Amino acid sequence: MKLRTQFLVLVGGIIAVPFLVSTFMLFEQFYAARGRDPLPNYPQIMSWIGRKVPRAIRRHELGALAEGRPPGLDIVILDRDDVISSSTIPELPPGMPATSALLMQYIRAHIDEFHFQLETSHAPGSDDSLLILKLPKIRPEEARFRTLAFELVTYPTIALLVFSSLMSFLILRSLNRSILTLEGATRRIADGNLDFELPARGNDRIASLTRSFDSMRRALKEEYARRARFIMGVSHDLKTPLALIQGYVEAIADGYAAEPDTQKRYLSIVLDKSRSLEGMIGDLIGFVRMETGEWRMTHREVAVRQFFTEIARRFAEDALILKREFSWSIDLPDNLTVRMDAGLFTRALENLVGNAIRYTGEQGKITLDARREGAEIALSIADTGIGIPPDDLMHIFDPFYRGTNSRRETGLGLGLTTVKSIIEGHGWSIGVSSEVGRGTTFTIRMPFSVPAP
Repeated sequence: MKLRTQFLVLVGGIIAVPFLVSTFMLFEQFYAARGRDPLPNYPQIMSWIGRKVPRAIRRHELGALAEGRPPGLDIVILDRDDVISSSTIPELPPGMPATSALLMQYIRAHIDEFHFQLETSHAPGSDDSLLILKLPKIRPEEARFRTLAFELVTYPTIALLVFSSLMSFLILRSLNRSILTLEGATRRIADGNLDFELPARGNDRIASLTRSFDSMRRALKEEYARRARFIMGVSHDLKTPLALIQGYVEAIADGYAAEPDTQKRYLSIVLDKSRSLEGMIGDLIGFVRMETGEWRMTHREVAVRQFFTEIARRFAEDALILKREFSWSIDLPDNLTVRMDAGLFTRALENLVGNAIRYTGEQGKITLDARREGAEIALSIADTGIGIPPDDLMHIFDPFYRGTNSRRETGLGLGLTTVKSIIEGHGWSIGVSSEVGRGTTFTIRMPFSVPAP
């Protein structure tokens, strides 16, 4: 359960629990009251007692009260000898001696259910001396209200405290567990340990933070592995020309190349390897520059139609010298601009066109096509070369990766990696499609800044 949902449940429970419990208590009281056997003529009984009893006492006619009494009212009359002379209560039949102890015992046994009212009469000539009135107890309204109010306050409060305590405990336990997990993960990462899994339970914000944290851990781990591969690749690729240069120089120094022609040939090889080493170092510096992102400070608006036209003409001349056929189509308005680093983008295009020329045989065709597609410019560079095998296609942008067709070529294998860094550093995208024996197409998509009128 999400943390926000848990808090909503807590707040909703704080509001709803007292209401539900109070409603339940009201219904319980209502049905309990309906289940009782109330006296529908209770006002009539009280009126009859108020009128008849005082008059009977004044006239010394207690025995007459047994006649005409309203239903629900019981009467017991004692004579001067404490013998029951008249009674409507089966437990106290007429003729039964009724001592004070017996009467008090009966009253105590029924005091919770009935009201008892005692009236005495000691008038001369009267045989009756005590009148006992018994009627079912009706709770006064004030007492009933106080009892109901106490129940409506007490029970919902207890239920609310239990519910709030339970929800607070569950929320705090979930928070504490997640925070302790994140705290432990940060300590392990700070210690350089990235080889662990960080489980995320649930779908709340803490779980989302945990997943993001684990994604960061995996990214860091991959970055460290990539840097390790980078260093190993650079060391290996730089070591080869350095070893050759060292070997030829030692051969000259040791006199193995005493003849001038041999020395000249050895020095030519050394110069060639030095230039190759210089090119590798240049590629390496360019790649590192792409990684730092400092070049993004040089972006400016460029009119893309003019830019693509000029660079296409240069590529056409290069292709003509190398006996390749180069054509271009630029279907863009003149006022369309894109924010870019023109120098770096030119370098990326030179790399793509250079690869197309290198892997396309003589009389092969290379095309550059720029067109508008919705809110983007689609730039395609296609060739009719040897193509890229499917196993290589998914790795061509990886650093130091050399495909099957390029393993005999010199270089660090950073060309297409640098191209992708330049393209994605501008916020654009690059894709590739290829078919062995039919050619390769690279497509760059870039949003434009000024729409056509």
